[in-house]
Amino acid sequence: MSSPQETYDAMAAAGAAKIMMPWHKQAIQGFMAGAYVSLGALFANLMEANFTWYKGDQFEVAPGLANLVGGAVFPIGLIAIFMTGANLYTGNCMYLIPSFINGTVPRGRAIGWLAFSWLCNFAGAGFVAYFMAYLGGWTSKDPVQAFVVHNAVKKIDLKWGVAFLRGIGANWLVCLAWWQAISSKDTVSKIVSVWWPVFTFTAIGFEHSIANMFYVDIGLLEGADRTFGGFLVHNLVPVTLGNFVGGGVFLGLAQWATYDRTGKTGSVATYAPLDDLEVGGESAREFGAIAGSINAGGSAQKQPRESY
Repeated sequence: MSSPQETYDAMAAAGAAKIMMPWHKQAIQGFMAGAYVSLGALFANLMEANFTWYKGDQFEVAPGLANLVGGAVFPIGLIAIFMTGANLYTGNCMYLIPSFINGTVPRGRAIGWLAFSWLCNFAGAGFVAYFMAYLGGWTSKDPVQAFVVHNAVKKIDLKWGVAFLRGIGANWLVCLAWWQAISSKDTVSKIVSVWWPVFTFTAIGFEHSIANMFYVDIGLLEGADRTFGGFLVHNLVPVTLGNFVGGGVFLGLAQWATYDRTGKTGSVATYAPLDDLEVGGESAREFGAIAGSINAGGSAQKQPRESY
């Protein structure tokens, strides 16, 4: 297991390289991230629907059991994202901070990268919701249909401030999962490191913007008495902002303030050597040339690792 300093260096270097990845590759990996989250969300819906019933005409859910079971299976999507190196908006909220503050990448590109990942995630989530879940018939019959409709209405009807705060909680835990997985050395440890925090936020009932792109879309497709515009205004906007605060402030900024060694004049090469790092399913060695080109002098040479 890496030290917190080594983990921060790995996260910062990987973030800079991700931001500078060619846009067409970012589009592919952003779409895949949205799809992976949504496949995990579909799995969770199918399991959670088993803990529902009708009391007269009233549809009811056992929230504790449903959240517990859904939380146990939902992390499969985020595990797939980390292990394949896909481009997830919520994780990117953490990755953005060191490079943005230190200026190791163009700041305009960094903001564009974050927004672009969100849009590509939406495309992937919409694809799974419509083609895999809706047309595939997985949500067309009760109790699953009643559950996804109930779930969408519940999310859209949250108060704006409540949705924002629940968004903070979700991505604080998601980025903690990313941090722990970056610090882990073997595949099993990385999987477990992602699973526990993601299970926790799902079981609590926090709000994840990319997961909601699936949860609410499929509920609307199955007849929820709400509008897509209502979803955007009352849920997706506050949750997206809350996710940014949770990942960007409580992980990215907090760790930058504690462990950053570059200052505003630093470069990617002053982080731990990229050859030694592994982030997601790819060795960061592949990002070395990109990271080197970000430096002010354009040099791809690496500087020695500082002692810890």
